[in-house]
Amino acid sequence: MKILVPTDFSKLSKVAVLYAAQMAKSLDAEITLLHAVYIEAPPRAQAAMKERQIVDAMVDNAMQDFVQLSNEIKKEVGYVVKVTPQIVKGHPVEDVVVNFAHHNDIDLIIMGTKGASGIKKVLMGSNAAATISRSTIPVITVPEHSRFKPIKNIIYATDMQSLEHEVNSIIPLAELFNATINILHVLSPDSTTKINKAQIKKDIINKYKYPHITVHVSINDDVAEGIDEYIVQAKADMLAMFTRELTFFQKLFGKSITREMAFHTWVPLLAFKK
Repeated sequence: MKILVPTDFSKLSKVAVLYAAQMAKSLDAEITLLHAVYIEAPPRAQAAMKERQIVDAMVDNAMQDFVQLSNEIKKEVGYVVKVTPQIVKGHPVEDVVVNFAHHNDIDLIIMGTKGASGIKKVLMGSNAAATISRSTIPVITVPEHSRFKPIKNIIYATDMQSLEHEVNSIIPLAELFNATINILHVLSPDSTTKINKAQIKKDIINKYKYPHITVHVSINDDVAEGIDEYIVQAKADMLAMFTRELTFFQKLFGKSITREMAFHTWVPLLAFKK
C-alpha cells in the first residue's frame, strides 16, 4: 500500500504525517511525503534568473525540513516504515497532489485539516477541501488533535442513494483493520421515509461477504449534528463520506456536508469522490 502525505512542514501537517506513519506501520505500507514549491513566474529574463535562485533556495530549505521530519517519524514509529521525500514545483497544491498521486500509483492520500471557523477555516482547510473535491483516490483528512489508533469503528454517513456501491468502496480499508462499518442515515423529524435496517444489513452482508456491518437511523433536523451525535455514541475512529459535484445552488450557498464534516468532526474523515 502506498500512502501520499502532502506537507508544508507546519505543525498541522505534521499531525497528518505522524498519523500516516502510524497507519503505515500497522499496515506494512510505505509513505511518500510531498512538498510543493511555487512562485509566480516573473516576466523579464533577469527576474526569471532570480526566480530560479529563490526556487533553488526553497528546495534546499525543504530538504532540510524533510530530514528533520524523517527523524520525527523514526522517533514516533522506528525504522519500520519506508519514507520517501518528494519536492514538486507547481501550483495550486491540490493539482500537484492529485497529479502526483495519479502518476505514482498512490492508494491513499492523508492530509491535515484545521477544526476552526470563519476565515481561519477557509485558509487552513482550503487545500484539504480542494483535494477532496478533485481526487478520485480516497482522502483521509486528520483534525489537528487526532492521534492514530487501530480503526475498529467506521461511521459511514449516507444519503442511501448509492448505498451498496459506496459500502463496497469502504470495505477494503475496513478489512485491513477488521473494523465494523456502522451505516448511518440521518432523517428529519417530519420525514415519512421507512428504513428497513435489518434487511439492509442482511443484503449487504450477503452480497459482499463482510460480516461487520451495522445500520442506524438518526432523527435530527441538522445532518452534521446527527452525524456528530452518533460519532460520540459509537465511539468512532473514523467517519466515511462520499462527495459529489456541487450543483450551482450548492456552490452558491456552500452546502456540502462532506466538506463541512472535513473541518467539523474531531475524528479523521475518509472522503471518496463520486
